[in-house]
Amino acid sequence: MHELSIVNALLKHVQPYLNRKIKCIKIEVGSMSCIDPERLIGCFDWVKATAGLNDTQLIIDHHPAKASCQQCQQVFTLTQLGQPCPCGSYDYNLLSGQQLTLTEIEFA
Repeated sequence: MHELSIVNALLKHVQPYLNRKIKCIKIEVGSMSCIDPERLIGCFDWVKATAGLNDTQLIIDHHPAKASCQQCQQVFTLTQLGQPCPCGSYDYNLLSGQQLTLTEIEFA
């Protein structure tokens, strides 16, 4: 369950702001990041009390994966792993969709 280690890393980034009341923490998660958003929220809810974040909400913004086809040069959205380009080629480079980014800390 790597989601727990992700939550712990996230809390390290938030730690300098614990002297203020944090309303929510917003992150971006790519669809090909192999992160289970429900499990991530569950882990956050489980550990937030120990960090003094009882009333803090974790908000996840999901980002689809984008790829660039080497055959037709089209940029397209990947909806699942192993999906071909609309032209039928599997020869493409992943441009985005693997990210996990802390985007915002909103204070109450």
